[in-house]
Amino acid sequence: MKRQRAVITVFFCLLSVVFIAFGFTVLEAVRFSGARAQCRNEVSLGLWSVFSEYDNILLEDYGVFAVDAAYGGELISKEQMVGKLSGYMEENQKPADSVAGRLPGILLDPWKVKAGEARIDQYALLTDRGGEYYYQQAVEYMAKTAWAGAIGKLKDAYSDAQGIQQQESEYESSRKSAEKESKEEQNGINDAKRELTTYQETAEDGSVTVQTDPEAVKAVEEAQKEGEKHDPREKMAQLKNGKLLELTCGSIKLSQKSINGSELYSRRRGNKGVLSLDTPRGGMIDDLLFREYLLDHFRNFKDGPGEDALLYQAEYLIGGKYNDQENLKKTIRSLLFLRESFNYGFLVMNPARNQEASELAILILGWTGRPLLIAALKHTLLLEWAYAESLFDARILLHGGRIPLQKTDADWHVPLSALMTMKKYLKRADAVAAGGSSGLAYEDYLRLLLNLTGVSKLRTRSLDLLELNMRTVCGCPSFRADNCVVGMTVVTGWKIPSIFGKVPAALLGIGDLSADIKIEGGFAYR
Repeated sequence: MKRQRAVITVFFCLLSVVFIAFGFTVLEAVRFSGARAQCRNEVSLGLWSVFSEYDNILLEDYGVFAVDAAYGGELISKEQMVGKLSGYMEENQKPADSVAGRLPGILLDPWKVKAGEARIDQYALLTDRGGEYYYQQAVEYMAKTAWAGAIGKLKDAYSDAQGIQQQESEYESSRKSAEKESKEEQNGINDAKRELTTYQETAEDGSVTVQTDPEAVKAVEEAQKEGEKHDPREKMAQLKNGKLLELTCGSIKLSQKSINGSELYSRRRGNKGVLSLDTPRGGMIDDLLFREYLLDHFRNFKDGPGEDALLYQAEYLIGGKYNDQENLKKTIRSLLFLRESFNYGFLVMNPARNQEASELAILILGWTGRPLLIAALKHTLLLEWAYAESLFDARILLHGGRIPLQKTDADWHVPLSALMTMKKYLKRADAVAAGGSSGLAYEDYLRLLLNLTGVSKLRTRSLDLLELNMRTVCGCPSFRADNCVVGMTVVTGWKIPSIFGKVPAALLGIGDLSADIKIEGGFAYR
């Protein structure tokens, strides 16, 4: 038998090398894809771990998630955040090594990836975009609490606030008109005096001279003095120039607390993030929920003593001053203006009250015989009457009573005659408040005033308060709202060593198939 050379056998041996190299290359590609997924998972787990270190006090007291990136210091520490992220990523690799070490062969780690350098790409702060991310979380918190079921009540408050704006606009117009008429009143009085006390006398040569009638002068002066005895305007002017807090708060002990405004978040140049996050919340309903959040989380005048840096915090949201009494004063002024507009509207539409004001105007200026002057005075008296009633209302509210938004005759407290002794008459409000009444309480009027304050202003001022409270009450003296991170993107480096690729590398004589890759990741509180 003739022997043949084993050509085909050698050919298949050579070909098998290629197939084996190809097979191991495919296995390495599959492992590499899995290793990339493992790297992404470990980045994700690392970010979740970093953001699980949210400020617990901030969450419990304000329902807000954020990581204090200063970690007890004064400035944001990227290095610490990166260090924590790297540590968590390395820690997430250890369980497999630990189990494999104790139970050889039971657990195989085919990836064997190694974390390299990590860096923060972008981050978002609680205070970014004028406190937008703080607003988003606050509204989300309120939407998931009991207030979501009371949205009808909040809508009513919003509707009342819109009506108040219209009412105040009309009232302001009336007040400006009265001020203009008041400035012109003295000229009218002087003209009336001349008309009543002088007469023209014609001489034989035809010349005309103006003569003064002494009897008429005396009669006019007596009539004017008699009218001034009943004129409450001077007394009311003294009242308006008096101490507003003393008039409305009476014997209530007031807070003496104040703060250094330069230290507030709103007054300093804060940190800024550049990461843009989704902001699904916004609009009328969400704004109402945010205002309710503020009333729910920040104390007010009626809450009494406390350890906070400012005690009248809802009043700070309205007033924006740096001490409690100034904030209370500004809130009371806003409350007075609100009540004046409604009280004036009631007086104008009430025939009996109009008649009272007309009679008093005639008693004061009837001697002039000028209907326009009397009508202008009546208008002024109605405004003064509305202000006096508003002072009485404010004192009732501050002493725990209630006042309806729209009054009836039964709800009216101050008679026109009381304007001459209004300072003493105000003390009666304390008994009215103690006796109980119907309508809106002080907190309800705060809700209305907050609805008249812009949301952007409320965001900034409430962040001031949040920061102050965290420092003084919660035991975090270095806390800064603009150090609080709510979202972050990172870039991480990873080493994927070659395992199956070592076979084709050896068979085909190619280099190391290990790879260095970059993995991006991100996390944000929703």
